[in-house]
Amino acid sequence: MSNPPLLRRRARLENPVETPDTAGGTLAEWTLLSEHWVALVPVSGQEVYEGARETPTITHRILLRCPRALRPRPDQRFVIGPRIFAIRAVFDRDGRGRFLTCLVEEGRHEP
Repeated sequence: MSNPPLLRRRARLENPVETPDTAGGTLAEWTLLSEHWVALVPVSGQEVYEGARETPTITHRILLRCPRALRPRPDQRFVIGPRIFAIRAVFDRDGRGRFLTCLVEEGRHEP
C-alpha cells in the first residue's frame, strides 16, 4: 500500500463567472469556491509557438482530498500564491474517493 501524498500547499479553487462587458460581450471573472491543502507535482514542460512568440507550457499534477460536492472540474482553476493552474482533467487516483488527481497547466488564465 502506498503512503498518502503530503498535502503541504494551500490552494484556492476558483470558478469562472461570465459577466457582461460594455461592448456587448462577456468577461470571465473568477470567484473562490473552496480552499484545499494540496501536493503540487511537476510533470513536464515545453516551449510552444503561438504566432511569432515562444510560450512555455508547464504541466503539473495537483493531488488533494476533496468531498464529492466540491470536486474540481476542467473549467475551473487552482491558485497557489501568484501561480495559476488551469484544470485540464480530474480523476480519482485510487478508485476509493479518498484522493483526487488534477492534471493542470500553469499560467493559463482562460478556462
